[in-house]
Amino acid sequence: MWKKLRAFIELTKVFSSSKSTLYYGFCTFIGSLLASSWRLPIETTFMATFAMTLSSFAIYALNDVYDAKIDQINDFGRPIPSGRVTIQEAKILTTTFFVASAAIAVTVNLAVFLFVVIFSILGILYSVPPVRFKDGLFANICWGLGIATTILGGASVITINIPSIVAAFTLGFLTAGCGLTKDLKDLDGDRAMNVHTLPIIFGEKKAIKIMTAASIVGFPLLFWDLIFNGFNMAYFAIITLTIVLFAYSLLILYRKPGSKITYEKAYKLQAYSGILIILAFIIAALT
Repeated sequence: MWKKLRAFIELTKVFSSSKSTLYYGFCTFIGSLLASSWRLPIETTFMATFAMTLSSFAIYALNDVYDAKIDQINDFGRPIPSGRVTIQEAKILTTTFFVASAAIAVTVNLAVFLFVVIFSILGILYSVPPVRFKDGLFANICWGLGIATTILGGASVITINIPSIVAAFTLGFLTAGCGLTKDLKDLDGDRAMNVHTLPIIFGEKKAIKIMTAASIVGFPLLFWDLIFNGFNMAYFAIITLTIVLFAYSLLILYRKPGSKITYEKAYKLQAYSGILIILAFIIAALT
């Protein structure tokens, strides 16, 4: 029983060396925080955060269902290809999480419910044929829209304001860029299964250039708090560290493209950058 529970937890990526599904819940919480300036309605914020987190569990489990053959090449240790979770079990778990997330969200308000549903739909469209955004040009846009939806969903607990819109726009761009790094590290399986990600369509080096362009658009927006609310040393320090860390990940990619180890290292660095951005937004809301 415990082994099966551990396999389910691994399936939903609650604990992950790259990006935990809890990150989406944190983004929802940050959206509420930015909209309320720490005058949080605790119960409704928690419910919205929990609903979005459950939806992310469902999305990641669903992705593993439709990526089972790819994971046999990219990551055989995953619960489904390793045989620890069956396809049927994963589908039941996915459906349960989707239904639970919508049921919880509707108790908050209609706006939160709609954002949770939009987030869930984006996750389904990303993985499930015949749309399957993962297999084409819209994969990274789908990632970016998804993370923006979590922030706006959290803000809608109170009201969507300028700080939450800026945060959604910024993280949306950066997440789309980071999605390219994920595609780079999964190239072997994607090629074998004829999945048309951007690195496969345009080539690895051009994909890295596209990621660089996305970061150039996104990162300047991180200084919004310094512009609108005055200089904040803690916020400035964290944002600077974030940019340095992300820039270092790009440097690694430019210096040694074509190596899976390089791609995995860069993806982890970019995931850490995402965590730092969340921390910066918390400081912005606190001050």
